[in-house]
Amino acid sequence: MSDAASFLAALKAKPEPDMGMTDWYCYDQHAVDAHAATTGDDGPVHNDAEYCKANTPFGGTIVQGSLLTSTFTRMAKSLVWPDGEMVFRLSYGFNKVRIIQPVKTGQRFRAHFDLKNAEPKGTNALLITLDTRFEGEGDSGAALMAEWLIYIQFAS
Repeated sequence: MSDAASFLAALKAKPEPDMGMTDWYCYDQHAVDAHAATTGDDGPVHNDAEYCKANTPFGGTIVQGSLLTSTFTRMAKSLVWPDGEMVFRLSYGFNKVRIIQPVKTGQRFRAHFDLKNAEPKGTNALLITLDTRFEGEGDSGAALMAEWLIYIQFAS
């Protein structure tokens, strides 16, 4: 049996879809400003605390959705994968991303990953679909929900 087939069998044999909960992460204003400079997403809700205090319900600036979604790859290092000789993993994109409520600048957040689907992609690769839920510390409900695709290539 190939590594991809063994890995797929191990994933499908899991009694629960839970792939792991990440550690807490946090973006300070410096990180939000740096992301704004890189992407051009520099609206006052991200970069002007006084504007936010006067004009928004947030009480301060909020983290860009694009900065949150860029954190997926970093967070995936916390996932619990079955044994297998992976050559590489790639983010394959998203079927769906929804920002439900903002993550405030300086607020800690984490993500929970559940296996939604796993299917062969060629002879030595898999396409994994994960249901992902970000939560902001102290908030009720999800901050961000996404269906994330990961391509995994195995040794032949």
